[in-house]
Amino acid sequence: MASVVSKQLVHGSRRQTLVQQVLVKFFQGEYQPNQRMTVQSLAKEWNVSASPVREALIELEGIGIVEIFPNRGAVLRSFGVKELREICQVRRILESEATRCACGHITPNELSKLEQTFSELTAAKRTVEWSEATQEWDDYLHDLIYEKCGSERLALEIKRYKVLYRTLRQVRHSKRQTVKNYAYMEENAEHLRIVQALASGDPAKAAQAMNDHLLQTPIGLERDLFQQRDS
Repeated sequence: MASVVSKQLVHGSRRQTLVQQVLVKFFQGEYQPNQRMTVQSLAKEWNVSASPVREALIELEGIGIVEIFPNRGAVLRSFGVKELREICQVRRILESEATRCACGHITPNELSKLEQTFSELTAAKRTVEWSEATQEWDDYLHDLIYEKCGSERLALEIKRYKVLYRTLRQVRHSKRQTVKNYAYMEENAEHLRIVQALASGDPAKAAQAMNDHLLQTPIGLERDLFQQRDS
């Protein structure tokens, strides 16, 4: 039984890795909209079996990145500013509600640790290490909130888009790392306000802090991923 479970975990991890690899190449411009992607070509490119590729394509279809045609493989859909804003709108609605529900269910010690961490990151010198730490603690906070929201369905819907928007963020940070310029990246200050609102015990205030944070997300992504690409 243990070996079966282990194989399932490896298989699932391989699928998630493939999803992320396709998304990174897509958002970096190596894959193009309307490009045809077959199971065989992707399996060869990534040196994996066909099974995780099929599953990865199904997952990508579920988040609107590819369209699958029976017996013809998949085609990458267009993804621009309109699609970015729509994804961010869905995320904002879901995670604001998750934050409201999680308020009062995260321990004071956990919130104190997070407040200290985000305070330090807000004041820290912006380097590649800062960028990496920012992404790591971004993941930690958002994961903690949906895990503590008390709704399996809400958590499941948030997780469905997780790889997509984290890949968008990763590509944005990698572009900033290339030029060593982290201007306009104020996630840590926004995360600090979310943590402080959660610590206040006011669900409406916490939800508003998350809403305000996720209103800023598409602005930075659009500036760094699409305006620069189109100029």
